[in-house]
Amino acid sequence: METTLVERHQLKNIENRLENVEKSLSEILENGEMMEERIKEKLAGIHDEIENNTRQVQRMKLKMGQGMRPITIFAIILGTLAMWTFCLSWFH
Repeated sequence: METTLVERHQLKNIENRLENVEKSLSEILENGEMMEERIKEKLAGIHDEIENNTRQVQRMKLKMGQGMRPITIFAIILGTLAMWTFCLSWFH
């Protein structure tokens, strides 16, 4: 009879421990889902920032490409010098 009581008590302890483990696992899963949502939100924010930065870089590239290239500036200077030389030789 005493062995039966001891076995029941041990079974009750095991059952309590299993319930605690089950509760802990449930809490971990819930916290994991909450953390996953936070991570997804942060990743979405980072993705938006990357897109904004990409657009800014593209705009800057367009603005830089619209300016005069060094070859164009050189050609203008060379053309101006040629015209200046021609005008000086003509009037002299």
